[in-house]
Amino acid sequence: MTPQTRFPRRMAVLAIALAGSTLVLGLGGCSVLGGGSDSYPTRYTLDAGSSNTADTSAPSSGYTLDLRPVSAPDWLGSKRMLYRLDYADNAQLSAYTQSSWADTPASLVGNNLGDALSRSGLFTAVLGDASGRADLALQVELSDFSQHFSSSTASRGRISATATLLRTDNGEVIAQKHFVSTAPASSANAVGGVSALAKADTQLDQDIRQWLAETLAHCGNACPAPKQG
Repeated sequence: MTPQTRFPRRMAVLAIALAGSTLVLGLGGCSVLGGGSDSYPTRYTLDAGSSNTADTSAPSSGYTLDLRPVSAPDWLGSKRMLYRLDYADNAQLSAYTQSSWADTPASLVGNNLGDALSRSGLFTAVLGDASGRADLALQVELSDFSQHFSSSTASRGRISATATLLRTDNGEVIAQKHFVSTAPASSANAVGGVSALAKADTQLDQDIRQWLAETLAHCGNACPAPKQG
């Protein structure tokens, strides 16, 4: 609308009301449009979908697993939905103003990983506690969980994490591996970032599950004997 254009008073009021009821998500010069003080961000979860089904090709190891809470650095400790403009300054973090996660990235990743491992059939139980009943413990530490823009119109979801498998009887490390999982975003906004990170998270679950199966199949004396009863 040009500065010379005028609306009747009634139409102007209607236009303002409609504008106030509409939520716009987008990147304008890769700076996200924010709402007024009375607007609330849309919250998202990581939808694991139907991909985390039981992996019947992996025989049970006979072990019980303590999946410890996923840890993350302080900058990943909030529910903010973060992105990086790699083509401008990949060291700078930005956050969407009208979109956020329903929980912290560490909690979202941990919940999906627990579901995936429980369904895998690799363990007799995934306890998710430190009661002393588990044979093995798995620690996962996030180092990245954000949307990376290679240009103003192209981006990928990226998750970096280090997984450590330990014995619970003596705390010794059996194996450790760093994982990087990425997936392309379908759109250059928060919605595209959510979809990309959900796909990257599903791939991370599969990669960790496969690594655990291979590790347990060849760990020999480094692994304890499964507890009985």
